[in-house]
Amino acid sequence: MGRSEKGAISIEFSFISIIFIAFVFIIFEVCKIIYIITAIDYSLAEASRNTVYKDASKSGISYNDNFKDVFFKQSKFWDFFINPEEFVINAKFCTNIPELLANRCSTQADSKRRLALFSVTYRYRPLKIISNTQWADDLYQHLDQHLSRKITYYIESAH
Repeated sequence: MGRSEKGAISIEFSFISIIFIAFVFIIFEVCKIIYIITAIDYSLAEASRNTVYKDASKSGISYNDNFKDVFFKQSKFWDFFINPEEFVINAKFCTNIPELLANRCSTQADSKRRLALFSVTYRYRPLKIISNTQWADDLYQHLDQHLSRKITYYIESAH
């Protein structure tokens, strides 16, 4: 192997290694967003299920407060990648499905409002590895979004 071949291998390695490292970070970012979506879905499902099956009149805690408490108790599942301060959590209550679809629900539950709409919004922020370039700033701005999940339950317990 001559000297010119050693130099060519070094140059080829530098090009390939940059592309490889970029793909590793892209794969990490995709895995991170999938993990966050899964964690939010799981926490929302568990918190809303536990909330509607608890009789608020007997516990003295409102459905809204109970939902928030149970949701954040799930944090051991997602504490490493998710900042709890970035969550917006809502619980709304409706009397029927047309009211739910028209977004005319109330934040107060009562004996007439038996449909519970639980929603969680999280602001996803990607890791900024490359900065000071226009394409990277455009990409980060596009990825910096709110992830929203909603679930509806029928409250069976009496108030």
